[in-house]
Amino acid sequence: MAYWLLQHNPARGECGSGDWTVRRYRELITAGDGVALWHSGRGGGAVAVGTITEAAHDGVITVEFARMFTGRPIPRDTLKADERFRDALVLRMPGGGNPFPLTPAQWQAIEERVPPENQLVAATVRGAAALAVAGATALREAVRSVAE
Repeated sequence: MAYWLLQHNPARGECGSGDWTVRRYRELITAGDGVALWHSGRGGGAVAVGTITEAAHDGVITVEFARMFTGRPIPRDTLKADERFRDALVLRMPGGGNPFPLTPAQWQAIEERVPPENQLVAATVRGAAALAVAGATALREAVRSVAE
């Protein structure tokens, strides 16, 4: 399992689950990978975590942010002070294109700070997302085998 971070400028409007254009790492992104949503700009930081539900096709991935905490973000300065996160690519190259890879330690630095009200359903949501990904993959393979 890999971990990714998608950056969004909230001044450009709302964003969340759905399709996201990716410019880099397309061949490495797989369904079931973890993903965090990062708001850029003043007051920025991590505002959601979720799962990649569909790998890159034509430069687009599908994401489900199961735990949104936009009203209570994890501030950039808090994560920057964490030795596990301080060398994250989004901090070193904030102008880079999506997605930004995260190490397991960087992912853990975010996960540990998810607001408590968003943690209670985490295991259930991850399990449901994994089942949905497995079902979608099985269906896609069945369609391919019939089409051939």
